[in-house]
Amino acid sequence: MIDRYKHQQLRIGPVSPQQIRAWADKILPNGEIVGEVKKTHTFHYKTNKPEKDGLFCERISGPIKSGICACGRSGAEKEKKDPNFCEECGVEFVDSRIRRYQMGYIKLACPVTHVWYLKHLPSYIANLLDKPLKELERLVYCDVYLDLSFARRKVKKPTFFRLRGLFEYEIQSWKYCIPLFFTTQGFKTFQNREISRGAGAIREQLADLDLRIIIDNSLVEWKALRDQGFTGDEWEDRKKRSRRNFLVRRMELAKHFIRTNVEPEWMVLCLLPVLPPELRPIIQIDGGKLISSDINELYGRVIRRNNMLNLLLAQRQSESSPGEVVLSQEKLVQEAVDTLLANGMRGQPMRDGHNEVYKSFSDIIKGKKGRLRYTLLGKRVDYSGRSVIIVGPSLSLHQCGLPREIAIKLFQIFVIRGLIRQHIASNIGIAKSKIRKNEPIVWEILQEVMQGHPVLLNRAPTLHRLGIQAFQPILVEGRAICLHPLVCKGFNADFDGDQMAVHLPLSLEAQAEARLLMFSHMNLLSPAIGDPICVPTQDMLIGLYVLTIGNRRGICANRYNPYNCVNSQNKKVDNNNYKYTKEKEPYFCSSYDALGAYRQNQINLDSSFWLRWRLDHRVIGSREVPIEVQYESLGTYHEIYGHYLIVGSVKKEIHCIYIRTTVGHLSFYREIEEAVQGFCRALRYLN
Repeated sequence: MIDRYKHQQLRIGPVSPQQIRAWADKILPNGEIVGEVKKTHTFHYKTNKPEKDGLFCERISGPIKSGICACGRSGAEKEKKDPNFCEECGVEFVDSRIRRYQMGYIKLACPVTHVWYLKHLPSYIANLLDKPLKELERLVYCDVYLDLSFARRKVKKPTFFRLRGLFEYEIQSWKYCIPLFFTTQGFKTFQNREISRGAGAIREQLADLDLRIIIDNSLVEWKALRDQGFTGDEWEDRKKRSRRNFLVRRMELAKHFIRTNVEPEWMVLCLLPVLPPELRPIIQIDGGKLISSDINELYGRVIRRNNMLNLLLAQRQSESSPGEVVLSQEKLVQEAVDTLLANGMRGQPMRDGHNEVYKSFSDIIKGKKGRLRYTLLGKRVDYSGRSVIIVGPSLSLHQCGLPREIAIKLFQIFVIRGLIRQHIASNIGIAKSKIRKNEPIVWEILQEVMQGHPVLLNRAPTLHRLGIQAFQPILVEGRAICLHPLVCKGFNADFDGDQMAVHLPLSLEAQAEARLLMFSHMNLLSPAIGDPICVPTQDMLIGLYVLTIGNRRGICANRYNPYNCVNSQNKKVDNNNYKYTKEKEPYFCSSYDALGAYRQNQINLDSSFWLRWRLDHRVIGSREVPIEVQYESLGTYHEIYGHYLIVGSVKKEIHCIYIRTTVGHLSFYREIEEAVQGFCRALRYLN
């Protein structure tokens, strides 16, 4: 529903019997109209299939499996005359999601008042009829008995609670004669024809109301009470004040009914709507046991009592059913509907065999745990999480690491949908059971779901727009959220125990906004001053420092400091016989060999070594004097400088050049080289 300000809203109110039929009735291709629930049965105990005309009937609510009827056939079979309908079982070949919104109805044998409008204070029905609530309750629950006297009729068809006072005595002696007539057989005919009772009497009274006349009369009476003023008598003044407040409420209620096009008699039910089956499921748990929603039991109670009342009414036509029995059964139907709508609103609540209170329709939708606030409006609870942040060294700038425990909670509904669509689970209960067991297929589907679904990370306080950014989630082990260090400045976060909240955008509009505007790689500059905001901070600076620190004491440090005479494996060497050999600082022909030696723990991250490098000798400054020159027996020589080494021949030709570096320097510059190459490729692609 959309109001005049174009705001979407949800309103609960009475509806007409015609609207209830429009919600539930379906015309099958063979012309049959289905929608009425007549039986209390749910599933057959042998075939485990829904019973016909029961609470889970596939003819009324649609097939359990998409495109497959109750016979187990599909609409694609060639021998079918109508591809959209099964002639044998009467089930349409439609999507099974129809069972989430296709309703049914129960045709009540007698009118029943809605307990929300009767028992809720202030009572709407008592307000409109201007009658005491206790008097209406005695009428509805058949607790009133007649003490009639002979009189002249004033109305077309009087009701139980209006018969007293509706007759005027004309002959005093008849006062004692007429009650004898009520004990005869003809009184039953008179009672059925002339006297309304139960909720039917209230429905007739509500149908006869003119809301505009009620508003006018109430306004006139309110003005009269206002003009009278207060008399000084505390009791009388309190009664006048209470009456004026009552008249105001009555006028507001009548105006509300006129404004919303609601008829007052709709507060008395003739048709009882039945919720779609998927909203009151029967779930199979471990061990083959079934768990049913309490709503199913309460619906079954209404159907059983209503069917019994239909039987008694049919027998009364043949004068074989006493009127008191019918009256008592009508009371039972009224109480069953009250328990279904609001268990415990009238007296003690109904309990099951384990002394647990049944959850009625009101209990399902109201409160913090109700369907509205918890399921529909409580997306912040269902689709958000919170945890400590740590560094994710292997993550890209637009990625974040989500722990498995948080990810399966956030994307649970999507994983359930994937399990059902792939026919791995037949219902929500089995899908949740597979998730609890951490089956491998669950993580595969979770990976597929997470690939195209961004998440939002937020760190309080959110002082500017960079306080909440979008990331592509990646599954990680542990219980902490992994974050790229470059985005820490935008969040004003560090890794000393800070916590961040993760939210899941659900709608397509929210996901598109997250991808186009909120992704971390789209927010590289500060929106305030335009300076780069994704700069190395915190652990990233420490990591860069550790990578590039190396051995800053120079190539001659080991010669003059005996405590530093160690090789690449941290073993002491003889200081008197010290030479630059491969044992102290090894030689490698390529960066791959050096990294392989590091992975095999042959050298450390900051251990110096000589790496053969493709460097033009003309780049080397001629003014630099070598620290040491080593000659070999074949005439070759090694000129050792501060950070490089030249291998020459007898003819003074340079064979190769080695540079002195560490694994940390090598890894750092390789990352820079790959990033520059990737940027160049992207630039060529754009051009």
